[in-house]
Amino acid sequence: MGQRFVSGVLAAVVMAVASGCKERSDKPVAGLLAAGAPVLRAEGKEWRPIAVGSQLLGHDELKATGPAVLEFFGGGLRFLKKGDSLEVGDADEAKLHGVNLPSRQIVEGKLREAPRPLRIIAARYTQVQVTPASAQQDDPYNPSGYFAAFFTPNGLSSKKASDAAATDGPRKPLPPPPHRPRVPHIHAGSLGEEGVVATVEDGYIVAETDDLATAVLLEGGDIPLGRTVRLVVPSGAEVLLRTPDGRKVEVEGPADVRLR
Repeated sequence: MGQRFVSGVLAAVVMAVASGCKERSDKPVAGLLAAGAPVLRAEGKEWRPIAVGSQLLGHDELKATGPAVLEFFGGGLRFLKKGDSLEVGDADEAKLHGVNLPSRQIVEGKLREAPRPLRIIAARYTQVQVTPASAQQDDPYNPSGYFAAFFTPNGLSSKKASDAAATDGPRKPLPPPPHRPRVPHIHAGSLGEEGVVATVEDGYIVAETDDLATAVLLEGGDIPLGRTVRLVVPSGAEVLLRTPDGRKVEVEGPADVRLR
């Protein structure tokens, strides 16, 4: 009787300890959709920048040095600002099954409700961590040079980035088969010229093109959206859109807006 009681207590203790342990999963749960400044990931005692389009594991610890957006494979979006830090799997958005922003579409110059888009999210991100040599700088918090061109269209201002900075990023020729990606991946890049023009009046927004290039648009200046097909507008953000035919559309967040 006493032996069975002790055995039962030990079993209960083992179960309690096991349930309290947090398993580290190697399964990706999210991706870095866009960043307007370096997003750093803890690697041992160091913090290293990660590239737009990178897959993220649940136990990854991140620190944002500016505006950025994580896209979870369940559909939820997590917006970050300078100084934010989190463990990816602990975010409330990691538990969502579906998008957490209302869907909108611009039709004949007006913003209207739209059906929620059906997207395969996980395939848009890659395990390849692209970190060009110019990203290895002494001060990873300084969003100048490479980061100004890589994370934000035309740098952090309305001026165009230098040719030298613009060529230093993931938009280099693809490697030969069998190393070439079989599906297009999210990447930071130019939105293209002409098209709808955006002026961010409050906060920041994220643009995504038809070839899955993304960029963070900051306040101030008029930015041509070029090949942009999607705008992600966080809560509290405001943007004025001007179409080529002269129409103006005001968008207030939260909203996930389709332009085409």
